Amino acid sequence: MFPQTLSRSFDQLVDKSVLYTLNRRVSDSLERTYRESLSFDEVLAQTQVNRQKTAVYHLSAPGEHPIYLDTPSGEIRCHVRVRLSANPRAPLLLYHHGINELPYTASWGRIFYRTHFPVHNVCIQAPYHDSWMAPFAEGFASLQSIYQMFAGSLRLMELVQSHFEEQGAAYTMLTGVSWGGMTSMLYEGLFQNTRAVIPMLSSPDLAQVIWDIAQMFHRPVPLSLPLMKQYLDFTPYFRQCDPQKVFPVMGENDLFFRMDNHAGIFADAGLQTIASGHITGLWQPQPLRQHVSGVLQTVGVFD
Repeated sequence: MFPQTLSRSFDQLVDKSVLYTLNRRVSDSLERTYRESLSFDEVLAQTQVNRQKTAVYHLSAPGEHPIYLDTPSGEIRCHVRVRLSANPRAPLLLYHHGINELPYTASWGRIFYRTHFPVHNVCIQAPYHDSWMAPFAEGFASLQSIYQMFAGSLRLMELVQSHFEEQGAAYTMLTGVSWGGMTSMLYEGLFQNTRAVIPMLSSPDLAQVIWDIAQMFHRPVPLSLPLMKQYLDFTPYFRQCDPQKVFPVMGENDLFFRMDNHAGIFADAGLQTIASGHITGLWQPQPLRQHVSGVLQTVGVFD
């Protein structure tokens, strides 16, 4: 019991230390901008891949490739990193990183280090993730810029899925940690065209995450939680997913996505848990790797 309690305390101490810094960097943009923002659906509709500047055919080659987006905020350049299977008809596994993760391939590299899963594995970079301050200074500058981070990633994912399936990939699966898990659930809820979604250390309710962090550090939030949920709770999109295609895993000691506030969302999706916090779960990725491997086994990747 004592070692378990000590581990929980350490997990949450690490989470709280990181959250303290993140909390200081989150501006009051939501309170100032939510009335004037385009809706999420409007931002997504106005975000498109610039196919004149983007060499889509390069996606068939391993390595990092730039993707240019035309958006309501102007042109945005993102990247994807491609790791190919030897089999052209192998399934595609799209991975999305967490917020403020630099380089954007950091958790992808740890989780899939020395793995030999028979898939094409592509890591997606969200907008505003080219420099250390950008995810919060630009990505959280307004409610619309938060929507833009999601919308940009969704268009990259749509492009990569379309390209690989046109080239013969058998089907597509999605996974990601934290913000990336949220983005994966949002993608499936919108398009409903993948074989499996594997959200890790995540939940679709961003409003609850922001509210819980503010409460932890006694930061005033002029918006009520119900009002914030109108704009930043993506659970209605998640409800469009087939729960039999969703394979979530959460950290039992996670202070970013607290089990008591988020686990119920996955009541129909067979939620699994690991004995970790949010940050320690990313530092020691073997349980996440095993979770992904188990899902790939379930959906028949190894058959």
